[in-house]
Amino acid sequence: MKLINPLVLALSFSLLSSGVFFQSAHAATTMADRDKLRIHTSIPKKTGDSLFSYTAEWRIDDGESYHATGLSFLNPAKIDGSTSSAFISKKLVTAMKDGMIQLDPNWRGITISQPQDQPELAIANKSGYSLTSVTVRDYTNQALSYDLSDKSFSSAEVQVAIDLVLAADVEYLERFTAKKSQTASQGDIEIAVDGQKPIHIITDGKTTRELEKEIAGQLTSSYLSDSPLIPGLVSKDTRNNKPFDGSEVQLLNLAAKSIAIDIRDPALGVLTKFKFKDENRSVKAIEPRFMMAILALASILAVGYFWRRNFKNRA
Repeated sequence: MKLINPLVLALSFSLLSSGVFFQSAHAATTMADRDKLRIHTSIPKKTGDSLFSYTAEWRIDDGESYHATGLSFLNPAKIDGSTSSAFISKKLVTAMKDGMIQLDPNWRGITISQPQDQPELAIANKSGYSLTSVTVRDYTNQALSYDLSDKSFSSAEVQVAIDLVLAADVEYLERFTAKKSQTASQGDIEIAVDGQKPIHIITDGKTTRELEKEIAGQLTSSYLSDSPLIPGLVSKDTRNNKPFDGSEVQLLNLAAKSIAIDIRDPALGVLTKFKFKDENRSVKAIEPRFMMAILALASILAVGYFWRRNFKNRA
């Protein structure tokens, strides 16, 4: 009996401890849909084919980061008059799904969907992954709005940036067009938070920095930053690579549940950026297989120790 009791004790300790560690590892898993961004779309106002792309980046819990880009060219003249802006959302969802095809299925850490065929798309994390950033690049002059479904940006610790850019930076071809413009043409910009009265900016002949400075002066809790909220990611499609132009409007503590941006100037595009908190970068979940090996070794040593002591006592 003296030999059996230590063995039972060691095995019981091993099973109990392994259960605790398995629970700890499970507790560290990020729940699905914890991070979610909804994008509400509309019909583009800019004539001709215009670029719309968006990049989502996510992290495997305590692991590597991955990203994918959905890229589309939208032309209102090619959209059936009976088709609502839900068609735009469907096309953008398809573009992101196509962008993830090159990734191994185990690396695809987000879902992209169009709820009930509405003019919106939703980006959310899968279980075991966390959404870290989303950058939306719109050169189509469509009215867009964004929300986190049921949370304010500040409570979810999601930071926002608005970077006005020149459409010519992605459309200009030196050999086929005249010298590209360095300023906006004619039009305006409206930005609203939580459906309140929007701020209104006239764009005529102004640089993007001048326009951003005006926005920062009128939009509560915003400021003009000389560094980007999210580092630019290089895409295989060079039309999607827009180097940072030196300034953007940042809202790092936006106490609102939605923000809407409407650009009405064909010379302008807008990059809207969302930076999510990256909690799982520091989480150190213990590898269960590693712990089982340690516990098995501890059990063997415990049994050996008690067997040896029991053998000495008999001698």
